[in-house]
This record gives sequence, C-alpha cells and structure tokens, in this order.
Amino acid sequence: MEFGTRLKEWRVHRRMSQLNLSTEAGISTRHISFLETGRARPTEGMILRLSGVLDIPAREQGQLFSAAGFRPRFATRPAGSLADLPPAVSHAIRLMLERHEPYPGFVFAHDYAILHATEAAMGFAAASGVALAPGVNFLELYLGHPQFKSVVVNWERTAADLVRRVRSEAWLQGPSSALARRIDRLASDPAVAAALQTHPETVPIPVLPVTLKIGEAQLSFITTLTSFGSAQDALVQGILIESFFPADELTRAYFGSAGEPKTNRE
Repeated sequence: MEFGTRLKEWRVHRRMSQLNLSTEAGISTRHISFLETGRARPTEGMILRLSGVLDIPAREQGQLFSAAGFRPRFATRPAGSLADLPPAVSHAIRLMLERHEPYPGFVFAHDYAILHATEAAMGFAAASGVALAPGVNFLELYLGHPQFKSVVVNWERTAADLVRRVRSEAWLQGPSSALARRIDRLASDPAVAAALQTHPETVPIPVLPVTLKIGEAQLSFITTLTSFGSAQDALVQGILIESFFPADELTRAYFGSAGEPKTNRE
C-alpha cells in the first residue's frame, strides 16, 4: 500500500479532516493533500510529525516508513515471548510478577497473545482443563473456550466488559488492526453476543471483579490492567500486565500462609 493511501486511512480513522491534520501538524492543507495523492513525497521527519499528531503506534509507523521508501525505524512484528523484549524490560516485568506471587497474573502482547503467566495462573488453567503457553491468544481462550464459561461464575459480565475494552484498544491501534478483526469475530459468537445484550455498556470501572469456581471453592478477585510500554520501542509498546488480587478473606485464605496456591499443591 502506498504511503498516501495509508496516511489517508489513518486520518479518516482518527476522524480528522485535512484541515484539522494540517493545523495540528503545522503544515499546509495543500501539502497534506499532495501527500495523500502521491504528488509529494514525505521526509522522515514529516512521517514522524504526522505520526505524532495521528497517535500512530510505533509498529504502524514502521509500515509508513516502508511505504514511503525508507528503512523502518521501528520493528513491525510484536514480541512472541518475554525473551524477545529488551533485557531490562524483561527483567522488570519478571520482577513485577515475582512480587505479585502467589496470585494469578498475565503478560499480554498488544494483540493479547500470552507472553508469560504466573505459576498461580498456570495452576488455575490446568485445574480448569485449559492449556496456557506463550503465543496462545487469551481472547480466544476466554471468549471461545467452553471451559472458561463454566469456571468463571460471572463470565457473561466479564466477557461483555472485555469485548468493549478490547474494541477501544483496537481502535487506537488503527484502521488495519488485526485485533479489531479478531474481537469482532469473537463477539459474533452467540454466547458472547448474548452477554453483550444482557450487560449493556455502563460507566467503566477501574477494576474488574472476577469470580472463579475451582473444584468446590468459589474465589473472588479484582483485576487490574497495567500498560507497560514505550512509544520508542515497537516490541514494548502495548504490552499489558493483568493482575488478579483476592477480593475477600476466603480467597486470600485459599492461597495459604505459605503463599502457594492449592492448585500447585494438590
């Protein structure tokens, strides 16, 4: 795809007119028009300026550079595991997860591929009959795997909230977002569609309550989502850390005084 076509797609996706974009970027509307029609060729500095105004993620900026005939400044492929990240970033994330033990936690790439999970998360998944591994997409599991529907007591509510959250994230990723296509496909599943209808959109809350049924135990958590990323590194940008915290005394007691989840001891 040519640079001008990509630029126009991003501008329209961000709901900006040529006048809006030119004003924000400090260049003429005529030049924006010439760039979009291919009558003018952008400089590398111009690509960076327009990318900043349009809030284009680093990965997509790399594609813009390629379309304009330049060598990409940023990687265009996401990380497949923590080992793919810069060592300092990988170490920081592992340290955060170690401090979070013994509770469940996940690290996701920008498309919700699992990069890492705590021992507690792996234990719960195994007890539920779900296989977790780096590269497996969490959305496919949570919204499409039948076991999650039986293990998560409030699956309908959490599924509806998850779809809406991911749709917002997909919009930020741009007009060609693979995440948008994935979440639209998953949302067309009858069970997910019913969840969205049963739980209409409400005011977003900062934490998400999740209740799991593991054997005879019913465990209550709140989950928080932390964005761990850098606009200067396409591998790091968009990485998410989802942390589960016990919401009641019963759930805290389940993990035992030794700090080891029962799923690992039984």
